[in-house]
Amino acid sequence: MPDVVLIAPPIREFYLTKKRTIPYGLACIATQLEQAGFSCTIIDALARDKSKIIEYPEEFGHLVPHYGKTDLTFFSLFHHYRHFGYSFEHIANLVRQEKPFLVGISALFTPYWGQALDTAKAVKRFWPHAFIVLGGHHATQFPETCLENKEIDFVIQGEGEAPMVQLARLLKGQTPGRRPALPEPEDLRQISGIGFRQGNDIVLNPPFWADSPHGLSQEAVDKIDWHFYQRNQKVAITVVASRGCPFRCSYCAVSASGNYADFRMRPVKDVLDEIKLQARAKQIGFIDFEDENLTLKKSWVLELLDGIRQIFKGQDIELRAMNGLFPPSLDAEVLTAMKAAGFKTLNLSVGSFSATQLKRFKRPDVRDAHDRVLDMAKDLDMDCVSYLLGAAPGQTAATTLNDLLILASQRTIAGLSIYYPAPGSADYALCEQQQLLPHDFMLMRSTAFPVADTTSRLEAVTLLRLARILNFLKSCVDQNGVLPKALRTNDVLEIENSCHGKMDRYKASTLLIRMFLTDAIPRGMDHDGWVYHHPHRIDLCKKFVQGLEGLDLLPAGV
Repeated sequence: MPDVVLIAPPIREFYLTKKRTIPYGLACIATQLEQAGFSCTIIDALARDKSKIIEYPEEFGHLVPHYGKTDLTFFSLFHHYRHFGYSFEHIANLVRQEKPFLVGISALFTPYWGQALDTAKAVKRFWPHAFIVLGGHHATQFPETCLENKEIDFVIQGEGEAPMVQLARLLKGQTPGRRPALPEPEDLRQISGIGFRQGNDIVLNPPFWADSPHGLSQEAVDKIDWHFYQRNQKVAITVVASRGCPFRCSYCAVSASGNYADFRMRPVKDVLDEIKLQARAKQIGFIDFEDENLTLKKSWVLELLDGIRQIFKGQDIELRAMNGLFPPSLDAEVLTAMKAAGFKTLNLSVGSFSATQLKRFKRPDVRDAHDRVLDMAKDLDMDCVSYLLGAAPGQTAATTLNDLLILASQRTIAGLSIYYPAPGSADYALCEQQQLLPHDFMLMRSTAFPVADTTSRLEAVTLLRLARILNFLKSCVDQNGVLPKALRTNDVLEIENSCHGKMDRYKASTLLIRMFLTDAIPRGMDHDGWVYHHPHRIDLCKKFVQGLEGLDLLPAGV
């Protein structure tokens, strides 16, 4: 029976990118617990391929017109709302079998806070003999809200490695099989980051931030279900080589403008030792660095890349930095080293190509650096994805449309994210002040179009679909060398009034893109072959088509 069980809860969402749900943070906490002498188990509720289609929550009613109909083409956004991961009862039953005295539950993202709470409720019902502590970004930003629920005994604000060890030491020795008594408040006040109830009051100690971030031990690595996290029959792993960010971008919760910790980089040797440790036990095919600024310090990243190249010499491995790379930190020497180590695609953080919008975002102007990186990536035969942010407070749809059209003539894929207010960021405080926040935590996600300010929800969904259309057009140029041709107006009407039966996805998408180039109406096709109109702002669509006419549309990978 382990002393401590750590849980990554299920989530409810329209999609899941499983290689980004590896419970790395819990494994870091498990490392410190094991080193302190506590046995520990990780229950990763997301480590399963099956998901369950569930009804849209009432709060999502505004999404039904946009997502409620099947679209088999490449222009589809989302459709089914799903429960990803184990049921709450199954998780709680696993905990009851383990009989721990302490259960830690991760609450990283605010829109999934409800699933973390439901996990806590189920665990307390099935195994009331354990203390329950909630940690993660949501617990850090909303500790009082969490502690209003009697199922949650403690919260940890900030990083959890040291507070979990201190809490486990304080709680150890409770009689197994009996409802534990809370420790003395004065003892709890000595633990950094801990929040707890004292009578009718809530006591919150200051958040804890580690001076030097921790990595993983072999014991912690073995607690992750690597059979689930595979890519092309090889294991995909996550590495966090630094924490925090020195920039002050207004939309980001880990920026220097928020209440997050300072930017800290781990020693290169520490990171390489962690990768070697994992490479000894399994065949790794993919490494995602979840850092905000992997390449910010040139000498550090060059040493890291050289070490990775030595570890995987002669092996086919792909590296990615999916949180984005800062274009000004990339030069020919760094990109050459990245290519040699295994980077095939560069995820580039841009934000916007509008100087006004960049100033509003308090984001460094990376436009010239971005363009230089695209040229160097072409010479190195590396693909690129350029990330934009749309529908933020004060940001107009016209600004984002212009950003998309700029990317149309560049050798890159357009990665458009719809803004959501990240608790702890400067923009979250702005949205709160201007009464723009959605009324429920579950709405604070991109897929819910949570903020309707100077970009309406209909404009936001139109822009998101135009980004899909743009990327499909780039793929057509990539494959065929030319754009698909527009149809005659009469042909469009005839196609709309016909059932085409089951069609190949690419063929259906090509047909609909030719219709779109004719009249600027975005369409979908259901599985029976019927064509229908997606909700859209026709003015944006027409400006998009008109903008393409004057551009030399470049593919993403040539």
